[in-house]
Amino acid sequence: MKIEEKVFSYIEEYKMIETGSQVLLGISGGADSVCLLFLLKEYQKRKDFALRGIHINHGIRGEEAERDQEFTRELCVRLAVPLTVRYCPVPEMAAAQKLSLEEAGRLARRRAFEEEGRAWEADPEKFCIALAHHKNDQAETVLHNLIRGTGAGGLAGIRPVQKEEMKSYIRPLLCVSREEIREYLKEKGISWVEDSSNQDLSYTRNRIRQILIPQMEQMNPRVVSHIGTTAGYMGKIEEYLEEQADKLYGNYVKKQKEQYVVKRELSGEKDIMQEYVLRKVLTVAAGKRKDISRIHIETVKMLLLADTGSRAFLPYGLQAWQEYGNLVIGRAKEEEREKASLKFRIFPYEKQQIPEKTYTKWFDYDKIKDSLEVRFRLPGDYITINAQGGRKKLKDYFIDCKIPRQERDRITLLAEGSHILWAVGLRISAYYKITSQTKRVLEVQVKGVKEDE
Repeated sequence: MKIEEKVFSYIEEYKMIETGSQVLLGISGGADSVCLLFLLKEYQKRKDFALRGIHINHGIRGEEAERDQEFTRELCVRLAVPLTVRYCPVPEMAAAQKLSLEEAGRLARRRAFEEEGRAWEADPEKFCIALAHHKNDQAETVLHNLIRGTGAGGLAGIRPVQKEEMKSYIRPLLCVSREEIREYLKEKGISWVEDSSNQDLSYTRNRIRQILIPQMEQMNPRVVSHIGTTAGYMGKIEEYLEEQADKLYGNYVKKQKEQYVVKRELSGEKDIMQEYVLRKVLTVAAGKRKDISRIHIETVKMLLLADTGSRAFLPYGLQAWQEYGNLVIGRAKEEEREKASLKFRIFPYEKQQIPEKTYTKWFDYDKIKDSLEVRFRLPGDYITINAQGGRKKLKDYFIDCKIPRQERDRITLLAEGSHILWAVGLRISAYYKITSQTKRVLEVQVKGVKEDE
């Protein structure tokens, strides 16, 4: 079967693209994303959908990155595909947030995709982000997860469709191999660029790709395909277990205000189902699954049968404790802390003098892209500390300011996602400061404080 028919059938099997879909394609200029670009252009002849591209320059490979950017730009002009180019200083992000380059790169790409969706004013029901992962990427991911330790979800690897609240990620090339992609491009006379960082063996994924998988292929040339098939089976198993966990969740878990009460009777279910239900409770309570690991699930499972008063501290400010036979999961009671009350005003910036006050601050309103939140600190919070975009974890900033540990959780924050605009009574983020380019000002003042403070 030709690659076109294979990929188009895969798209239809998983209902990735429908009439009217808004598809944002991540294009690096490499063989995989170039192949997907041409295939999606061809698929537009079958189905009417909008297609745009986004290229992200990670600020890592200097002139080579500039080459990739220009190659992608020229290719999209030739194919009449609208393209957005974004520069994300990944090394600076990684250093500021103490992340690996790989993790910082993933976060940068994710943020860029979401921002582009908002700029496109995409319909959440129709908006999807197309990524060019293929069979070999699937095999590398499964092996990587296996090496680090994982469950059924990790062995399922990369999902063909990953639905999220405001978007979906689709991967139409998961049904084809790297070799098939390159054969297609060569047959069509289509060029691409190579990323030299793919040869860097300091990256675990590159060692899996260049050393481990070739050794496995000596034992079985079809190992990549077989791993992909196994991942598909594991994905179905994971889906089934999650469906069963949803049913048990309804039987054993009850929400009471902002807390989740898990009945002791859950301990009578199979171990695997206890773990899936508890993972769901932690995910719902936290609002996200990242950083919730097996050790946290095992910890709360032991609390199911522990003595009243037994307690464990979990990610995202969550706590779990045993209360008269039931397990309770929630955050520390907010009554123990009181947030400062803030009032907001927006007005045009006409080069007015910026007031130097402790409890009244001015921000560049047009740099704010998402809704603001007044809250206390959460894991992952950071603040921009200089005009060059340097970031610092909020925890480290508080330590530098010699703020006592018991006071850090009582400081009111004005935040856009994890980015802190203002630690009230302390500094504001350099990113949101007023500049000569500012058009509108957001003034924020603490209520009940004198105007001259």
